[in-house]
Amino acid sequence: MKFNKFMQFFIELIVIIIGLFTIFIIVKDVEISIGLFSLTFGILGIIWTGIAIKSLSKGSSLRTYAISFLLCLITILLFSIWSLLARIFNWEGLLRYPIYLFITISYIIFVYTAYKMHKLGVEFGFQSQATAIKKRLKKRKH
Repeated sequence: MKFNKFMQFFIELIVIIIGLFTIFIIVKDVEISIGLFSLTFGILGIIWTGIAIKSLSKGSSLRTYAISFLLCLITILLFSIWSLLARIFNWEGLLRYPIYLFITISYIIFVYTAYKMHKLGVEFGFQSQATAIKKRLKKRKH
């Protein structure tokens, strides 16, 4: 059984290397190649996050954070796509500005989610529990 998993991993690794090699051979522009490569991981992240959201209970805090994460991934992917298109078509002026909008929206969602996580920590008192545990550990050492 372990050998089968190793072979599967090995084959997947070979396919990824061949895919990378192919992108760099076909495209020839390193910046565009890296952009295309990173887009694949962005799309994969969106797919896996979507699967995770479907598996989480509706109304749960974890699902809410996963949705926020998904929104961030989408806006970062839009940022990457727009940036890549700007590089390919050599866009200048106003056509360059949407990338800043996409990344700003991502940061706003990250800040909002971080604030919600902080509120959750305060609500459930994780900080006070952590402090109590640290005090107990210090007493045991002495």
